[in-house]
Amino acid sequence: MLDIMSDMPSSITVRELQKDLKRVLARVERGQTLQVTRRRRPVAILAPPRAAVAEPWPDLDKRARSVLGDRVISPAPSKLVAGERGER
Repeated sequence: MLDIMSDMPSSITVRELQKDLKRVLARVERGQTLQVTRRRRPVAILAPPRAAVAEPWPDLDKRARSVLGDRVISPAPSKLVAGERGER
């Protein structure tokens, strides 16, 4: 038999959340998604954060060559920007 409730998040009341915040956050940290209700109506969803996807660094040398052509700028623009930003 197909379980219709399997896709639904577990439910917790605002009062339970206030009373046991530490335990509720532990459940969320373990990967559980919880629906917070007030007077049986959903008011919020507590879910673990999505994994951040690192954006690739732009190829600033390539961009500089397309804009400036054969002209040489020293130091390279990418090195200037990287020096200003520091480590990511």
